Amino acid sequence: MAYALNLHAHDVEQTGLFARLSKSFADHREYIATYKTLNALTDRQLSDFGVTRQSIGEIAWASVYGD
Repeated sequence: MAYALNLHAHDVEQTGLFARLSKSFADHREYIATYKTLNALTDRQLSDFGVTRQSIGEIAWASVYGD
């Protein structure tokens, strides 16, 4: 019986690991999508937002992962 409880605890740990990996991949996909969306804008459109092309990566990062 104790073995079954330990096995269950191991399964919970695996689920936590899977959840973290899944979130990490989802966050990365969101970062890439945000980066591509901003990068597709013209320099004029970016200027209207007060954004330079060089700051796109930083802005995309902050929008997904925070400051």
